[in-house]
Amino acid sequence: MKSHRIQLKGPWEYDWKSVVVDGSGPEPRSGTVTMPRDWQSIFGDRSGAAEFRRKFHRPTNVESHETVILVFNGIRGQTAVSLNRDLLGEFIGTGDAVEFKVTSLLKEFNELRVEIAFDPQFEPDVSGGLHGVVALDIRWDDA
Repeated sequence: MKSHRIQLKGPWEYDWKSVVVDGSGPEPRSGTVTMPRDWQSIFGDRSGAAEFRRKFHRPTNVESHETVILVFNGIRGQTAVSLNRDLLGEFIGTGDAVEFKVTSLLKEFNELRVEIAFDPQFEPDVSGGLHGVVALDIRWDDA
């Protein structure tokens, strides 16, 4: 199987979704970041939930025999992924790759949303959040 990869590096927008109750300082609010970037480099050792958003255009020249796969090459935490507000899946990311077929869901202009809850104090020696490359893989058989 052959493929062509389009990395979704940035800009990604993020919003902090949790409420700080321990008095440990100001609550992270929102911002823009280039991915991949681990949880700790954005939020430090703060536990909580955040939503990450990335807008992108439909890949051009996708032919009928090709499949578009949304690939997360490293994601850790309780995760919900949606494309254009359609839920693709909910899972506990363990750092392994996760894939979704999205060919039929793509529009001319798309919005990917990834909500992640992560506790870096529970897993202090691992990267959390969207720490691996997020990409669109266009795949086809060369028959």
